[in-house]
Amino acid sequence: MKIKDVEKRTGITSYNIRFYEKENLLIPKRNPVNGYREYTEEDILLLNRIKMLRMLDIPVSDIRKILYEKEALTSVLNTHLLKIKEEENRLRQNYFLCEEWIKMDMSVTDLSEEMLDKMISGKEEYIYQLERIKRQDRIQKIFDISKLIVCIVGGVIAVIMCVQLYLELCNTYMSAPFKVITFVLGLILVVSILRIIVCNETK
Repeated sequence: MKIKDVEKRTGITSYNIRFYEKENLLIPKRNPVNGYREYTEEDILLLNRIKMLRMLDIPVSDIRKILYEKEALTSVLNTHLLKIKEEENRLRQNYFLCEEWIKMDMSVTDLSEEMLDKMISGKEEYIYQLERIKRQDRIQKIFDISKLIVCIVGGVIAVIMCVQLYLELCNTYMSAPFKVITFVLGLILVVSILRIIVCNETK
């Protein structure tokens, strides 16, 4: 099988196939007559394995260790996983800083030496403080929403009880015109109370 056929079968460019050969990850047999490389199905399988490992960003040097059984796949993956976690943490910190600076509507002139010193000397502490403040803000927001819900539910229950009492009084003591007047006044009073509660809780 020629290199162009291997390229089509694996999706790996001929340049990278040659590179893997130089790195001794792949050693194809040669035709004894003309000296040309002849790739086999085993080479295809090997290249696909290399491709999978490279898709995980495993370095070529580590792939060589795995292929030559100098180090187990799980051992290499565990080490690589730690590096991924470190990179993930670094990217998360950078994302958080970018997000906070966008909220602060910062320009390049706002990036002072003091901020740079803080990032260099204690970026993790700086991130931790920002995250703590953000977490406190979220908790306070949840608490405020809970208070608002309790006030609204309490107001609705009070309104229902008042309506029941009103209906009982109407049926017993009030004339028709007086019923209409008291109903309108009561409705205005209830709406005003609920509005005051909602406005106070959302400030």
